[in-house]
Amino acid sequence: MDHTINILTEVDNERGWTFTVELSDDGAEHRYTVTLGWRDYDHWSHGRVAPERVVRAVLRFLLERESPAQIMPRFDCAVIRRYFPEVDQALPKLI
Repeated sequence: MDHTINILTEVDNERGWTFTVELSDDGAEHRYTVTLGWRDYDHWSHGRVAPERVVRAVLRFLLERESPAQIMPRFDCAVIRRYFPEVDQALPKLI
C-alpha cells in the first residue's frame, strides 16, 4: 500500500526535535507527534541527512510492520526498539 507522509511542523528542542506528521492512506488521514532525540538521530544517520528524513524513514519502517491505525499517535523514536529490536540495523537502509 502506498502512503503519503507529510511533515507539517518541525520544532527544535533541548533534546532533539518534535515533528507533527500527517499520513494519508486510501483517503484516511492519520496524525502523529513524533520526537527524535539527538542520540537516535546521530546513531541512525550519522548526521548526514536532515532530521526530517530520519522521521520519514521511521514511519516507513513502522508501516512495513503495522497499519497506520496501530501506530501510536504520540511517540519518541527511541521507543521503537522495545517493539522492534531490528530497527537499528534496518533504519539506516531506509534513510
